[in-house]
Amino acid sequence: MNTVLKEKQTAILAAAERLFAERGYAATRTADVARAAQVTERTLFKYFPDKETLLNRVVLPAMSAAAAAPQTGDAPFGDWFAAFLRGRLAEAQARPHALRVVLIALLTSEAARQRFGPLWKRQLWSALVKAIVRFQARGELRRDLDAESLTRMLLSLSLGYLLTRTLVAPALAWNDEREIERLLEVLQRGAATSGFVAG
Repeated sequence: MNTVLKEKQTAILAAAERLFAERGYAATRTADVARAAQVTERTLFKYFPDKETLLNRVVLPAMSAAAAAPQTGDAPFGDWFAAFLRGRLAEAQARPHALRVVLIALLTSEAARQRFGPLWKRQLWSALVKAIVRFQARGELRRDLDAESLTRMLLSLSLGYLLTRTLVAPALAWNDEREIERLLEVLQRGAATSGFVAG
């Protein structure tokens, strides 16, 4: 694909992501997307034969990014958690409409839920549970709580922060590093072994 065609396709996808996030899928017409991308509707249909195909091309990469496995390594739990949350926040800030489109798709489409569930479980959930097991084995997290429960807690705190930070109240005066430190402190006070201090 030559550069001009790729630029048009990229512009269409960016416009669709923004409009689907702002208006919703049902209220967005392909003509609106074409206009926002500064192409004709005929050009749009060269790349995407229908609106559902366009939605899938927007949602699937965003879902893959949301389900991406965290980096592994020998970092202490605190450093690992902070890096995990910073990475998710950077992704949400780089593509502010993508998270909203994924949430709308998951809330309104059974097909999207069926597509995302196995992807999320295979890529993100499995990697997180393995990481938690590793931190438990190293004595950094409590062993009397099962790894899956700890993983759910970690995800609940992380997702709650990301949604509030990027969608619910983005205009608040956020200090992301301080917030991440506080989230880690709350998580560790409940999950850390007695006497363990974050590295």
